Amino acid sequence: MNRDHPAIHPFTIGRTPQLILGPAARNGLADMLKAAGVARIGVITGSRSFRGSAAWQELQSRLAEARVQWKDFAISGEPSPSFVDRVSAGLRGIEAQAVVAIGGGSAIDAAKAAAAGYYLEGSIKDYLEGVGTRSPDGRSLPLYALPTTAGTGTEATKNAVLSEIGPAGFKKSLRHDNYIPVAAIIDPELALGCPPSVTAASGMDALTQLIEPYVSTGATPLTDAMAESGLLWAGRCLERAVLNGSDISARTGMAYAAYLSGICLANAGLGIVHGAASPAGAAREIPHGVFCGTLLAVALRYSLEQLDAENPQHAIARRKYARAAVLLTGEDHGTVEGNCAALVEELERLTEVIGVPRLAAFGFDAETVRTVAAGTAGKSHPVEIDAAAVEAMLLERL
Repeated sequence: MNRDHPAIHPFTIGRTPQLILGPAARNGLADMLKAAGVARIGVITGSRSFRGSAAWQELQSRLAEARVQWKDFAISGEPSPSFVDRVSAGLRGIEAQAVVAIGGGSAIDAAKAAAAGYYLEGSIKDYLEGVGTRSPDGRSLPLYALPTTAGTGTEATKNAVLSEIGPAGFKKSLRHDNYIPVAAIIDPELALGCPPSVTAASGMDALTQLIEPYVSTGATPLTDAMAESGLLWAGRCLERAVLNGSDISARTGMAYAAYLSGICLANAGLGIVHGAASPAGAAREIPHGVFCGTLLAVALRYSLEQLDAENPQHAIARRKYARAAVLLTGEDHGTVEGNCAALVEELERLTEVIGVPRLAAFGFDAETVRTVAAGTAGKSHPVEIDAAAVEAMLLERL
C-alpha cells in the first residue's frame, strides 16, 4: 500500500488553564481559592438571571465558609475600556488577590482585562492592539473563569476583546500569554438558564471557532485533533441544547466543544468570519456570536467556490471541510465534493432551525456592509476573499 507520509512541522501550543469540567464543578471554587491563600476577590458577573439564582446564593455561602471576601461587579453587554477601568479601580480599592468571572464571553473578557488593569498605569485603552501605544507587561491578578454560555472559548485564551461603538469605534484585543486564566471551571449546570437565543448564538460562535482554525493556514496536528473532537460534540449537542435547554448532556457537550474552540483559535488562528466580526462589532451593537453564526454558512460556501483544485494547500482545506461535514452531521456522502456540499447545507439548516437573526435586525444596511467589508482581514483563511466578496456575503445576510 502506498501512503503519503507528510512531515509534522515544528509548532507551539500555548499554556492552557487547569480544567475542571462537569456538573457541580462550581462547588470547588471556594476550596481552590482557599488553597491558593486567596482571601479577597473581585467577582465579575454577567447575566442578571445568574445573580438571582440559587447557584449564586450557594456560591456566596461557600465563599463565606472559606473566609473569602468578595466585591461583585456586574456587566451588561460587551465590555468597554471605561467599564474595565472602573472595575480595575474597584479591585485596587479592595486590594483584591484574584478575580473570578462568572458569565459569558463578555464577563470573562472584562474580568481578564480588569485583572491586568489592576497593575497598569493609565487606561486599559492605552494597551489595546491597534488602538493604544503602550504594551502590557504581563502582570495580572489570577483569574478563575466560570463560563455560563458555551461559545467564545475565552476561558482558554490569552486575549480580552474590548469595544467602543460608533463612527470611531473599535473592537480590539488586550493580549499577553500571562492573561490565560489559571483555571477554567466549566459547570454545564450554570448554562441551564441560558435563553435559546443566547445558546444559539454562542453555539454558532463555538462552531465557527472550530471550523476556521481547522482549515487555517496555521493549523497543527494537535489543533486539528481538538477541532475534530469539538466538531463531533457540537454536531451531537448544539441543536439539542437550543431546543431543550434543560438537557444537561447537551449542555456538557457544548461546554466541552466551546472550550476546545478557544484552544484552537488561540493556537491556529481564525478566518474570514472573525475577520469581519471585528469591524462589524465596532460599527453596530451586535452580539459577536450572532454575527459569526449568521455569516458562517455563506462564508463557507464562498470559500469553497474559491478553492483551486490544483493548489495543494487548497486541496487540504477542501478535504478538511469534507471531514468537518462527516463529524458535524454523522453522515458520509461518499466524496469530498458531496461532503463539502453537505456541510454548507447543514450550516444553512442550523442557522434557520435555531433562529440566528439576520444583520438588518441590528441596524446593518448597505453602507454599513461596505464599511465592514473594507475593514475585514482574514490572514489565516485558507483562500483569499476580497472586500467585494465579503460585501456580497454580508448583503446575503441583511
